[in-house]
Amino acid sequence: MIELPEAVVFAEQMNKALKGKTIRTAVRNESPHKFAFVGKHSDKEFSRIVSGRKIGKSWSNGNIILTEILPDYVLSLGCGGERILYHKDSTSLPKKHQLLLRFEDDDYLSVTISGWGETRLLERKNLGEHPHISKDKLTPLSKDFTLEAFRDLITGLPEGQKFSAKKFFVSEPGLNGVGNGVIQDIFYHSGIHPKQEMSELSETQIKKLYEVSCRELQKMIDLGGRDCEVDLYGASGGYRRALHSKTAGTPCDVCNTKIVKESYLGGAIYYCPSCQKL
Repeated sequence: MIELPEAVVFAEQMNKALKGKTIRTAVRNESPHKFAFVGKHSDKEFSRIVSGRKIGKSWSNGNIILTEILPDYVLSLGCGGERILYHKDSTSLPKKHQLLLRFEDDDYLSVTISGWGETRLLERKNLGEHPHISKDKLTPLSKDFTLEAFRDLITGLPEGQKFSAKKFFVSEPGLNGVGNGVIQDIFYHSGIHPKQEMSELSETQIKKLYEVSCRELQKMIDLGGRDCEVDLYGASGGYRRALHSKTAGTPCDVCNTKIVKESYLGGAIYYCPSCQKL
């Protein structure tokens, strides 16, 4: 699933590979997908609007990749499980896809959705109406994501309500672009159990959790994403995850205790019961 690090990497790569290219043809939903979110434009309207237009800059918003379709539209990708690939010719095109852009130089961009994702087109002036672009959540690694802001989120939690570390990061109040995938390593390297109540953290724990969040997310970006995802060129990310499905039941790298897998809040969590005491 694309999360913040991968969205940043995709946007950077798309700026280098696609910016300035003219779209010759556009095919959307040739292979219909139940959970491909497309917005208000029909597939025929989409093709009519984007064909003949140039690609502008790309940027990320959380786990979403936004790309200008000049002069006045924006294409929204990501937001879930997508394989977004750049092709120098037609020989490597996937058999099934939910979006295929062919450029004037006969390069291609393909998008194949797994689980859910989007190929949404919006007018630039209506970008604020995007249902998944966060207007309130802090975005890690942005200038606003300071230790003070992180601490304020914790101290501002409603009294009498429970907010585990997982709930705090991915749900309420939530950090923009941070999902169940990246939190596993953040918590592991911070020594924080996913079920830890955020209101019970010490100042030392809060500072460490903030610092590790910044460090690991930046490392994921610098290494081209996590090793479970592929980039615009089909290359696996270089960030080696410490905790994931295949590490369950294996020895912790630090203390040799077996890694535990549990179902929690709609997904799996992984943790070392010795390094991440509850």
